[in-house]
Amino acid sequence: MAPPDGSFLRSYLPYLLRQADQTLSAPFYAVLNKHDVARSEWRVLAVLRELGELSVVELAAAALSPQPTVTHAVSRLEARGLVTRIQGTEDKRQRFVSITATGAELTKALEIEAKTLEAEALIGAGDLTTLVEQLETLTATVAAGVQQTGDLSD
Repeated sequence: MAPPDGSFLRSYLPYLLRQADQTLSAPFYAVLNKHDVARSEWRVLAVLRELGELSVVELAAAALSPQPTVTHAVSRLEARGLVTRIQGTEDKRQRFVSITATGAELTKALEIEAKTLEAEALIGAGDLTTLVEQLETLTATVAAGVQQTGDLSD
């Protein structure tokens, strides 16, 4: 159900971005469910496949998830043999996570499915290159503003 014309939600960018995300991602979420992979686990796998071994703190930032959520996802993935976790050598409290060959294989298959579903969903949407660039600029601009605001409060 769409919010009425002229309403707050029809013009509130975070809501619209989330709505687009949910609409575009729904078919892929069904695929994840078939593979018994939670959304938080998917983000962890995708990040590790792309970036390689990361500390849990780095992984949480890259996966756009709170650290406790990532820690739980890593535990579940580790139990399935999809990732490994090792203790840091300099700081024994620190943990590093990497994807296993099995995890990389599953992730690669899921990435192919994700891109296929995305392409199917976006047929007729035209060239989205400008939109992607605008979203990257928007993210960088907002992040710089948040960082700058944070710097002022220190």
